[in-house]
Amino acid sequence: MRKLKAICLVLVVASAMISCSGGGDDPVTPPVTPPTGGVTNPTYTANIKAIINGNCISCHGPGGEQSDHPLLTYEQVSARSSDIKERIEKPAGDPMVMPKGGKLSQTNIDLINKWIANGMPN
Repeated sequence: MRKLKAICLVLVVASAMISCSGGGDDPVTPPVTPPTGGVTNPTYTANIKAIINGNCISCHGPGGEQSDHPLLTYEQVSARSSDIKERIEKPAGDPMVMPKGGKLSQTNIDLINKWIANGMPN
């Protein structure tokens, strides 16, 4: 009986050691995705243009109520980056928040801020 208990104890300890030495790959805990959706070096062409086109052009494009402040090109968007940064960070419901009537996702806000912080690469 003592021999059986000793064998069981060895098996339990060995199982615990094997399960704890997973080499850092914990299948239960997913990796943390950076708030920028995994993008570390956003560029205007690859990332920012799509955000602007999808959320800003209806007002800041031809015929929009803010067409006098167009956001159609890299030059126009980069020239207004400080205003864009300020306006996208306002809380939802603030009359100065962009886009009007809503708020960008935090991922898109983080992408724009990262793009600005990195010097606004085209």
